[in-house]
Amino acid sequence: MNIYPWNEERWRSLLNHPDTLPHALLLSGSQGLGKLDFALSLAARLLCEAPKTQENGLSVACGHCTSCVWMAAESHPDFRWVDIEGEGAENTNEESSASHSDENKSEAVDTESKTKSAKKSTKIGIQQIRDLSDFIYLGSHRHGRRIVVVHPAEAMTLEAANAILKILEEPPASICFILVSHEWRRLLPTIRSRCRHITFEQPSLKQATDWLSSKGVRDAAMLVPLAAGAPLLARDWAQGNFLEVYRKAVEGLTHPSADPVSMAARWMVLINGKDDFDLQQLVESVQKWILDMVQWKMTGSLRYHLNWKEQIQALASKADLSALFACHADLLKLRGMVRHPLNTQLFVESLAALYLRSLKTNNR
Repeated sequence: MNIYPWNEERWRSLLNHPDTLPHALLLSGSQGLGKLDFALSLAARLLCEAPKTQENGLSVACGHCTSCVWMAAESHPDFRWVDIEGEGAENTNEESSASHSDENKSEAVDTESKTKSAKKSTKIGIQQIRDLSDFIYLGSHRHGRRIVVVHPAEAMTLEAANAILKILEEPPASICFILVSHEWRRLLPTIRSRCRHITFEQPSLKQATDWLSSKGVRDAAMLVPLAAGAPLLARDWAQGNFLEVYRKAVEGLTHPSADPVSMAARWMVLINGKDDFDLQQLVESVQKWILDMVQWKMTGSLRYHLNWKEQIQALASKADLSALFACHADLLKLRGMVRHPLNTQLFVESLAALYLRSLKTNNR
């Protein structure tokens, strides 16, 4: 079970009185912070028949009792995991692996972007909630809690969300829902109001880099800011060729072509390459770059691209702040179409054109 150092205090506060936990918890925060690992570890701890206390004082599942053996085998009769349709226990590209115990299986930004498969569902459907009926309304197999983890909760369709809401309004005894959300504001307000909301925040840069360094990750100080402070996302990037590809993508931003078509052509080489670098990551890269330019002009500091300080300073000194804000607003609209663009080439050319337009000096 994985309780990462930056989540230990949340774990302690939640399990001070485990018998008084509410029937529904909402774990929210950005991806890469270990929320799903936390949820699965919590489920195992609540179902465990002989909890143990670690040296750091955390009360965790023992790993040896009948309940823990079932959890490890993904066959516990009092546990259900509701995930995106077609993924379920086979999904290894989300925030945690289905094994619940292998720390090396990674979180990732997005299942669909990782597989580059438009055919995979990105929703949790109402039938998945209906399939919980027998589990929820029949008695517990072990005469204790029954736990349902829903991840990511914002992926529920409106019908599925309403079905969950009906259960949360009149929850059966001993049922505990753990909703894991990367974008909690997309959840129905009525669902949020029926959950105890636990917010997961980013660790400090030092804590994140120290943890990554202890895992043998090189360039941790560069990766953590690029991953917006999410250590597990930075770890995943370090395991692949991400940093090298990212440098090539950023090169187009530091030395932009005057022609958006030629600039887009360089990016298309990366997107069509063998490395897992897709449209969403490209758009996010440009967004972070623009935000750093804005932050530099306003505060003289950077958030993401700490190793590109000179390049951003040179570009930001010539750019107009209002043009940068306008570019960011346009990027937000463009991001809404990133998963299903009608024409990838035209999409990337539009992205390049937006960026080049933001660099035009205001001569007024």
